[in-house]
Amino acid sequence: MKRLSLLILSSITLLSACQSSQPSLAPDGAQQLSNIRHICILSRPQDPNPNLPPQITQSLAKYGISSETVDVISNRQRLYEPECRYNLRYNTRGNGTSMNYISLLIRTPDHPVSSLRANPNFKSPQNQQAEIDRIIGQLLNKK
Repeated sequence: MKRLSLLILSSITLLSACQSSQPSLAPDGAQQLSNIRHICILSRPQDPNPNLPPQITQSLAKYGISSETVDVISNRQRLYEPECRYNLRYNTRGNGTSMNYISLLIRTPDHPVSSLRANPNFKSPQNQQAEIDRIIGQLLNKK
């Protein structure tokens, strides 16, 4: 019985680890991701990680995707204009080099396209951009 319990627990742990490294895609998500040329990043009031949107912008640019940050409180209508067909929402736990996780969601006004929850490994402030690049690559289904 102990072995069975250990096997089940190990399987659950392994599956949860696998899920965090692969994006969850809509049925046509891969095709939509390949067509994205511009994304609107939703700003977060009182963001504990104010450096994150510029890092996301830099990562998206590496994949040929331009972006802009949209203040949802003062400019919500912008999200429904053709230029902002795709928007990126994010949430984090922790801040700076002690960020525990980041959840990202790319969606249209109608439906989600891709989502990912990742545990960044910020060993130093210098590798933060490389880690965000890796996570954005996974969200875009590029890696």
